[in-house]
Amino acid sequence: MITPQNILRHELIGLEVTVEESPNTCEVGMSGIIVDETKHTLRIKTGRGIKTLEKQYKLLRVTLPDSVRVKIDGNALSVSPTRRVSMRVR
Repeated sequence: MITPQNILRHELIGLEVTVEESPNTCEVGMSGIIVDETKHTLRIKTGRGIKTLEKQYKLLRVTLPDSVRVKIDGNALSVSPTRRVSMRVR
């Protein structure tokens, strides 16, 4: 089960995400469903198509399956998804 405490160790694909803060003001407020993830990017399906978003320097709000919203620092996600799932989070 995904919780706010273990979100970094779980798969993000399929979760709803919103960009809360970004150095690129055009990205703030972008929201959609995460459809793919790489070490440095998230691919998000929005109402205007699939957008690629760099993880670094972003503050993201992710909605968990039980409707709990969690804020995540994009820098903490800037690791290969397979490596991030198996690493310890403090």
